[in-house]
Amino acid sequence: MISLRIVVVSATSVIAQNCIQIWASSGSHTFELVGRSRERLEATATDLSLRFPGSKFKVSLVDFGSTESIGSLVKNLSQEPIDLVLVSQGSLTDQRRASSNLEYLQSELSLNAVSTAVVAEAFSAVLGLQGFGTLGVIGSVAGDRGRAYNYSYGASKALLETYTQGLQQRFASSPVAICLIKPGPTATPMTAEHKGAMADPAKVAAVIVSGLAAKRRVIYAPKMWRLIMFVVRLIPFAIFKRLSF
Repeated sequence: MISLRIVVVSATSVIAQNCIQIWASSGSHTFELVGRSRERLEATATDLSLRFPGSKFKVSLVDFGSTESIGSLVKNLSQEPIDLVLVSQGSLTDQRRASSNLEYLQSELSLNAVSTAVVAEAFSAVLGLQGFGTLGVIGSVAGDRGRAYNYSYGASKALLETYTQGLQQRFASSPVAICLIKPGPTATPMTAEHKGAMADPAKVAAVIVSGLAAKRRVIYAPKMWRLIMFVVRLIPFAIFKRLSF
């Protein structure tokens, strides 16, 4: 088994942690755990080190609102070759609050779209210079079509889709793989207050890890969401406007 160096941005998220566990259970790798909270990152690193003693877990802090902080992070981590980057930061925007609080809306769009695109851009440049590697960017099925109940969140994920498509064309003739990940509703603390069926994060992570290994351009997780969102995109607006999902 080849030992990989894997960077996980927002490593304390549930989906990211499940991905890490799959990778760590399959071999001895070096993980660069990135996030905003030193306390949470160190707790995560300690837990993972105990469960997977064959792998190494290192911690790096970043301020997603600062291009200087992001640039410094990427420069420091690029001192050694990187095999895989998973960019998973984000929060589930409260649409009602976003509609009435413009400061909150701007903050959410910045975290879910702008900062994620900046992180992806910075790491893609590193992979391009070293001539190999895979970049996975977590978006959402919400970006496939704007809906009344979550259009702010969906718009941020739609931006990531377009941005990722541009990166995919940019690196199309190189060994660098750019993958857009689109989870459906998943059982995480972020969705705890939402009703409806939620996917098991372990199963979502398994689809993500498999898709990244295969270097798939778009990874729907679970896979059924590819067909579901294909149908949703085809619904005429005259009908779509009457729907409440």
